Amino acid sequence: MAREHSPHSRGRARHDATQYRSRLSLSITPMIDVVFQLLIYFLLTAGLMANERILRSELQVEQQAQPTSDPFALEIEPLVIRVSSIDGGVRLTLSGELPDPTSMDALEQFLRDAMLTPSQPQGLFPADHPIRIAPNAKTRWEHVAGVFNAAMHAGYTSIAFGGANE
Repeated sequence: MAREHSPHSRGRARHDATQYRSRLSLSITPMIDVVFQLLIYFLLTAGLMANERILRSELQVEQQAQPTSDPFALEIEPLVIRVSSIDGGVRLTLSGELPDPTSMDALEQFLRDAMLTPSQPQGLFPADHPIRIAPNAKTRWEHVAGVFNAAMHAGYTSIAFGGANE
């Protein structure tokens, strides 16, 4: 059976709801405290690296077709360094018949020994020989940056990223 509400009972229900709402108050002080605590937590736990190096990257400029002085000159094949992260370590593979280095230090030493200079005429590559770093999709960034730093420390000036990595 439906109850009929009189105007008096409706007014009282409205008064009770208003009184109930007025008792509820939103205190934002605890929320502000939590926000500041989270801010401090994230600032303290963020891994800020003081010795972060600047990674130089240069985009290749599209060159217009210009006649070369020697029409039979061969295009220089870049040295491709394939980088893979495996079991917490790194695997480095060099293109061609070159021996694969076992560590970043061995790669830097190999690149230094392979540089063609007046004092080292038996070297394989001049300082401006193109070097391509080819990481696979699961390679950790620190390993890619390590290869880049090894090539830079060895004295090479034309280092780029890309190339197929199997």
